[in-house]
Amino acid sequence: MTDIAMTDTTIFEIAVCTIADEPEAEKARKAAMKAVRHYPGFISWQALTANDRPEQIADIVEWASREAADAAAEKVRTDPAFAPYMAAIVSVSLMQHFHTSHSL
Repeated sequence: MTDIAMTDTTIFEIAVCTIADEPEAEKARKAAMKAVRHYPGFISWQALTANDRPEQIADIVEWASREAADAAAEKVRTDPAFAPYMAAIVSVSLMQHFHTSHSL
């Protein structure tokens, strides 16, 4: 993890997905998280699971910049450590980058 604090210059990547096999997807997700944490510009990753729908998950990944987020998006396509997680995802309902407008 980098020493960059959350500011309005960081980028949040939010992905909401549906998975088919929860145990396999969770194993693959943890492996992907271990790999991505070494990508340039990575700050943090929060892995969320819907309370009443364990097949619906969300990932919130914070990047130091939009450039770092874009570079990571390209890298995960060819990173063997990320492939099992991509394969575990049945569908993506949201994949978007956000910047902080206000914080409390």
